[in-house]
Amino acid sequence: MLSVTCALLLSVGACSGGEEKTSEPDPKEPNKTTAAKIAAVNPLTGGTLAKAPANPVFVVKIDNTPASAPQTSVDKADLVVEQTVEGGITRLAALFYTRLPGNVGHVRSMRATDIGIAKPVRGQVVASGGAGRTISRIKDAGIPIHSQDAGSPGLSRDSGSAPYNVVVDLARLTKDVKNTQPERPYFQWSPAGAAAPKGPQVTSASVKFSRTHTTSWRFNGKAWKRTNGTSAKEFGAKNLVVLWADEKDAGYTDPAGNRVPETTFEGSGKAVVFVGGTRVNATWKKPNNASTIVLRTRNGQAMTLPRGKTWIELLSKNESTALSAK
Repeated sequence: MLSVTCALLLSVGACSGGEEKTSEPDPKEPNKTTAAKIAAVNPLTGGTLAKAPANPVFVVKIDNTPASAPQTSVDKADLVVEQTVEGGITRLAALFYTRLPGNVGHVRSMRATDIGIAKPVRGQVVASGGAGRTISRIKDAGIPIHSQDAGSPGLSRDSGSAPYNVVVDLARLTKDVKNTQPERPYFQWSPAGAAAPKGPQVTSASVKFSRTHTTSWRFNGKAWKRTNGTSAKEFGAKNLVVLWADEKDAGYTDPAGNRVPETTFEGSGKAVVFVGGTRVNATWKKPNNASTIVLRTRNGQAMTLPRGKTWIELLSKNESTALSAK
């Protein structure tokens, strides 16, 4: 088995993915369209749909610490984004569109980073609550919010200890919300039958977000799954996408006095994309919060993602983050 290990300090190392140099121009971002026109394709996975679901995309904020274990129904999401929050820990933003579980959790508070996560597919944020300035910014961005603190339907507490015991019934919640459908795909998806990307073959990866948190992964021949996650059933990702983005101070601290970071999910940066067991060194571009993510190989070749579930590891350019794979 070919082994490849790259440690990255503040940026992705220049490991060769074996891609051939090309002068092909940048792919254009898909134009905004109507729900009816994209109904045949799931914007979160690229998969075929008979028709658009009768519900919006819900972006559920899920705690990612042992205190709230086990996570429930994460495996039923279409796409997941792992983001940095205060104290070096991470939180999940699980995007649900084609399946609406009756028990998702444990739900935690929202962050301004969620604007860039939700906007591409007109997602609606589901959270336990949030800081006042964060709530204002998300509302100003035109993103609906459903929170336990505000008494939104479908959110409740189970028998666990607060604040790690909030759950949401998405099937119940959807009865009381406006059905805002996506207008563009999250990524540029490959057509059916497209050739698989070329690159080194790997079976494991470790993504270091901070000194206190690393997410470990293993490819089982069919999907990437966390090996140190807390889900009752782990999400299976065909595509594991690691992105480095700008980060700034959100302007407030948590109750313990920790600075709250805000990863800006727009702009551009370096990336590493695992498609099945293949590693591809890449770059990403997202002109604004609502844009489709456009990928290119590090040597300039346009790159589309194979259809399937995707997990995004959203890392900060400012932190001493690292990635290793073999």
